[in-house]
Amino acid sequence: MRQMDHEEEQRLVAMAKKGDMDAFERLVKMFQHSIYYLCRRMTGTHQAADDVAQETFIKAYFALPTFKDGLSFYSWIRKIAVNTSLNHIKAGKREEPLGERDNAIPALPHDELQQNEVEQKFREALQALPPDQKAVFVLRVQEDQSYRDIARTLHIAEGTVMSRLNRARQKLKAALAGPLGRRRA
Repeated sequence: MRQMDHEEEQRLVAMAKKGDMDAFERLVKMFQHSIYYLCRRMTGTHQAADDVAQETFIKAYFALPTFKDGLSFYSWIRKIAVNTSLNHIKAGKREEPLGERDNAIPALPHDELQQNEVEQKFREALQALPPDQKAVFVLRVQEDQSYRDIARTLHIAEGTVMSRLNRARQKLKAALAGPLGRRRA
């Protein structure tokens, strides 16, 4: 789907704030994939991401009266998604992804098996990060947000963003040292 321009987004937000469900539904359709994938990277599972994304849009709907006109709706709802994901993680609601831990080994060439192993180790290492470090890493590396935007989203100083990102990278590097070292051999 094409990204709507800022004026169209603001028009839909204004209509939704007045109770127009069709306008809110258009906003949901426009941003649902981005929000789902953000939640997926934060929570690590489809089930949790689906639940958290849905909860995000419900929270956004009820918080519409607090939305400040002229701001980016996506930035606002992204902040809600990050906070909802962090709350989900902190509440210990992690579950095993359905079908992602299959015992059958796929028939793949050796290099592809190693690549899949590294990707799986990365996903596991990312999910093992403390929530504050995971949030910063996902927003910076996977969402390509600036330090300033991350600081605003998480209500922390930019220096804190940088230190958490550094700690996250160090932990990921240590967790991947084995699989990456074997891969180079």
